[in-house]
Amino acid sequence: MRVPKGDRQASFLAGDPHCKEHQVDIRKATEQDIDAILALNRQIGQLHFEQVPEVFCPPSPEDRAFLLGAIADEARLFCVAVVAGEVAGFLTARIDLNESVPFLSKLPVCRITTVVVDEGQRSRGIGRALIAHGDQWGKARGASQLRLEVMAFNERARALYERLGFKAQSQTMAR
Repeated sequence: MRVPKGDRQASFLAGDPHCKEHQVDIRKATEQDIDAILALNRQIGQLHFEQVPEVFCPPSPEDRAFLLGAIADEARLFCVAVVAGEVAGFLTARIDLNESVPFLSKLPVCRITTVVVDEGQRSRGIGRALIAHGDQWGKARGASQLRLEVMAFNERARALYERLGFKAQSQTMAR
């Protein structure tokens, strides 16, 4: 069976290319990764809850079933970044296709729904590697564009996305 390009395991080098501990392997998430994924999800979930409690709930036991369902969803990309044998980050994405709004493009879009890198592993190229993998996955499925959302308070993530060429297309406002 031919494996679509975006489903293959990928390796990227972060930091010093001569140091094996800086190699980032990107692979499909499995149920065996759930404890590491939950720990990462707690990091990002707690941060979002603290910053915008009117939008986000604190991490809860329900997260486990939700994440296991996402791992099992064959229509979705759920990949992990592994550094020195440990899960250091994850990314989820899906392909969206507008079929109902006549004034919006009908081209498929790869929507990154979550990107998380362990607090102790940031600024080492892991997020960049995860996004590159998501981009390859989307292109292999005919996506015309790669999109993601980032909260206004998350300046570090916004700066990374801008360095990777992302540009603001809209802004969600609330009161």
